[in-house]
Amino acid sequence: MLPQQRPVIGITSTVEKHNNLSSVHVHEKYIEAVLQAGGVPIVIPIGPVEMVKDWVAICDGIILSSGEDVDPYHFGATPHPLLQKTYNKRDQLEIELVKKAQKPILAICRGISILNVAFGGTLLQDIEASNQEAIKHFQLAERPEATHQIKINEDSWLYDVLKVTNTRVNSMHHQAIDKIAANFKVVANATDGVIEAIEGVGASFMVGIQWHPEEMASNDPNMAELFKAFIAKCTH
Repeated sequence: MLPQQRPVIGITSTVEKHNNLSSVHVHEKYIEAVLQAGGVPIVIPIGPVEMVKDWVAICDGIILSSGEDVDPYHFGATPHPLLQKTYNKRDQLEIELVKKAQKPILAICRGISILNVAFGGTLLQDIEASNQEAIKHFQLAERPEATHQIKINEDSWLYDVLKVTNTRVNSMHHQAIDKIAANFKVVANATDGVIEAIEGVGASFMVGIQWHPEEMASNDPNMAELFKAFIAKCTH
């Protein structure tokens, strides 16, 4: 019998300038978290949407990584004054990737926004402008450090993995889900009501997480377990 192959996990990326050269960019912590969990990470670059079917064919699962704000054009809104940098070409590619994947998806930070928007949901373009009771969601602490509390619903995959209804997470975002897409349910919230996690309710496995478990995974066994559980979903 042939040994079982490790699942290939595609991680989305962006383009940034390094030494004045446009370069493919993804935070190394995503790579480390997938390797630690037993997967084979590959980076999906920004490219023609026609190539989405090829990337999907290669991958056993997809991680939508963090990065720029999502352009409000994609959810029928005009830009708010506090909207930050957007990258429409990335938005278009990732929306198409989500729609065509039909494979397990773990969407992190910006990823949860793209996941929601791809299926018809909308976003708050700036949390503090929309919620006078908002806590601080863009921390000044080091990236792996947990800074605020979330509550997790017991009726969720996230609870089954983490085994807790309350935990502390890190936080580096100013956009958040407003109207949730029809084929998802909210499974975690911050104390100010901001949506912290969603899960798909259809046949495909889709989970969106607002915090950064990849930054915490090397020191937090629960966050490492989250990646292991996702990799297990991607295993044939």
